[in-house]
Amino acid sequence: MMTTTSSGGAGGDLLGSTPGFRFYPTEDELLGFYLRHRLAGTTRPHVDRVIPVVDVYSHHPSHLRSMAGEASVQDAEQWFFFCPRAERELRGGRPARTTPSGYWKATGSPSCVFSSSSSAAAGNSKVIGVKRTMVFYQGRAPTGAKTTWKMNEYKAVAADDDTTTGHQTTAPLRLHAIIL
Repeated sequence: MMTTTSSGGAGGDLLGSTPGFRFYPTEDELLGFYLRHRLAGTTRPHVDRVIPVVDVYSHHPSHLRSMAGEASVQDAEQWFFFCPRAERELRGGRPARTTPSGYWKATGSPSCVFSSSSSAAAGNSKVIGVKRTMVFYQGRAPTGAKTTWKMNEYKAVAADDDTTTGHQTTAPLRLHAIIL
């Protein structure tokens, strides 16, 4: 059974003691609801308790579980965080993905995330974001040791962005799913 602690306010525990509950949102829900509302500033107050804002690059992945939101803190497999985008260079460009004890390395090519709305069912699939998978390496590049920690980074894209050329609007916040 999952137990949660209340951070006060009306409504008590977010999840209560609901047996069998697991926070398992789809990619469409992560981007189309949680991240879009967060970026627009229209997030409901309880969302911060579900997906907190944490700089995942300031911590070793093993320490992130204790910082996870109420919906996933007891989950042994994955946790969700909003994370401010940190740039390596002053003018933007490449993101900084180093931590005090290692670094996150992108693997493979980014993939598009499509909306599952009714218009998508009619054959009008709409790209709502980009997903990038990363692996954590202990130590410093290029001699770091690969670990079993994986992270999916989700970035929302504006409706007029051209995701095929890589020219997307840089959002100040990303959604990260840390996976063990």
